[in-house]
Amino acid sequence: MKKTSAHSCSDMACTLLNAASDHALLLRLDGTVLAANTSMAGLFNLTPGELAGERIYDFFPEAEAVRWAAAVRRGAETGEPLRFEETFFRGRDLEVRVHPVSSAENGTDRVAVFCRDVTAEKAAARERTRLASALEQTADAVILFDEKMRVEYINQSFEAMTGYSLREVRGKPASTFYVGQEQRGSLEMIAETLARGDAWTGKACNTCKNGSVICCQKSIAPIRGRGGCILGYVSVWRDVTAVETLERQLRQAQKMEAIGTLAGGIAHDLNNILSPIVLLADLGLCQLSEDDPLGRTFERILKATQRAGALVRQILGLSQRRETDQPVPFHISSILRECLKLLRPSLPSTIAITLETESAHDVVLADPAQVHQLAMNLCTNAAWAMRGPGGRLELRIAEREVVRDDPDFPEAAPGPYVLLRVRDSGQGIRPEHLEHIFDPFFTTRTDGSGTGLGLAVVRNVVRQLRGAVRVQSAPGQGACFEILLPRAEGPAAEPPAQTLEPGQSLRGTGRVLVVDDEPDILEACAMGLKTLGYEVVSCLRGEEALELFRADPQGFDAVLSDTTMPGLAGPDLVRELLKIEPHLPVVLTTGHSELVSREKAWRLGALEYLAKPFRMDELAALLRRLLGNRRRARPGED
Repeated sequence: MKKTSAHSCSDMACTLLNAASDHALLLRLDGTVLAANTSMAGLFNLTPGELAGERIYDFFPEAEAVRWAAAVRRGAETGEPLRFEETFFRGRDLEVRVHPVSSAENGTDRVAVFCRDVTAEKAAARERTRLASALEQTADAVILFDEKMRVEYINQSFEAMTGYSLREVRGKPASTFYVGQEQRGSLEMIAETLARGDAWTGKACNTCKNGSVICCQKSIAPIRGRGGCILGYVSVWRDVTAVETLERQLRQAQKMEAIGTLAGGIAHDLNNILSPIVLLADLGLCQLSEDDPLGRTFERILKATQRAGALVRQILGLSQRRETDQPVPFHISSILRECLKLLRPSLPSTIAITLETESAHDVVLADPAQVHQLAMNLCTNAAWAMRGPGGRLELRIAEREVVRDDPDFPEAAPGPYVLLRVRDSGQGIRPEHLEHIFDPFFTTRTDGSGTGLGLAVVRNVVRQLRGAVRVQSAPGQGACFEILLPRAEGPAAEPPAQTLEPGQSLRGTGRVLVVDDEPDILEACAMGLKTLGYEVVSCLRGEEALELFRADPQGFDAVLSDTTMPGLAGPDLVRELLKIEPHLPVVLTTGHSELVSREKAWRLGALEYLAKPFRMDELAALLRRLLGNRRRARPGED
């Protein structure tokens, strides 16, 4: 195309356009290029001189040309600058600005066009939008602070986790989320780390808008600009409250399992130590006249062994693996009345006790001894809390229907329950102690009277029975323990008959084979049974007892065997004996063993089961019931 002098640009116009940072050109209203800078001409792969004099619309497709022409015409008509976006050039996003150029002689007869490359800006904007969307949609809570640790931004997850909106916390300090001495201590530790320029990672507790406390796994790191200057901080939080709860429960379960294993071993040894003491003291007491002054001494020995036995049962109650010995349906109210009969004489008159039964359907299926222990532990703790000035001990029994997700007892399965409430007006429990009161060996008693086992046993019994426990207390306002136990359908069992009829003698006849690996227990049993009229053969090992019985199967009327022995243990001995004489009366005894419970003893073929330490009258009554006045005929006897 031929160029004239009218199409060439003046030196001044070229200089001004080349000084512009954007792509620039000067157009007549018909689109003819009067001047262009180097970068603008480069968009068309031309030099400024080659582009000058050309009609700019000819370089675009029709739709683009029409748009450019309309923009030039509208700018000239209105005299106002206007802008639009141009994407014609592959890989480039241009922001086009059209500025009318007027002169005194001709008015608006030209326009200056500036095209700014915004490709990088748009890409950055898209990236920012993508990152912002990711922050909003991430499951973790994200919070941005300025350089003074004031909130600038929180995402939706943070709002959902804490209950705070961005409007409420924007500009607030980080301490807004850290309430109380412990949480503020965590914040100070975080601030110290950030002051060194390091990132902090760890767990910390925070308080939500509604006052609830959550445990979060979090990280917080500086946001650095050019030269390493800290512009602010970014923190990511993940709520691990539920995980912490599960881990705490797991640790508690592992601790209880370890304690249970230890408890079993301790109980076995202690019961074996107590057994000869009880048997010999019982035997000595029976041989004294009623007015013998030594009688009181023996009674004190027996009373002390009973207390020691109760402590052993407390220790055994810590073992979750302990099976319920005799689950029977019974009224809780009857157990509570027994407990109060035992407690009332030992409590000061300044403590008033009331028992209120709101339901006749207070039957549960459990071991009465366990529930008795549970009630005694709760009542003795309540009595201790009211020592000195006294107070009120209120026991209440009612029915309770638990629904799904019950707010009071979330751990309990839906269904009918019996509710036992034990309330005292004592000194109450301090908040920092509430979460530890069910831990084994935790006690607040400063006089040395507490073992720290009572409430641990209570919780363990409740869990074994698939119930639930709740405690409410505050300093100076007493404490209220609520126990839920599943309600049993059907009537309560009749109380067992007395072991001996009144006036019935403990003496008996017959030949008894006694087997125990503890010499003291063996000797005490033999002495007691001989005193009561029995003929006794003693063995320290199961193998020895089996050989004696094989040699003379008809020579023994009953067998009394320990459960846990080296070599041939009690259960194995029972099986071998019953193979020889199926109708042989066998009694198993144990200090504590998971091998045998009363039900397992029956399944083995043993007729009875005695838990150590047992008293002589218990053993004598048991043999009288098993043997009566019958006695096997010996070879050579008429």
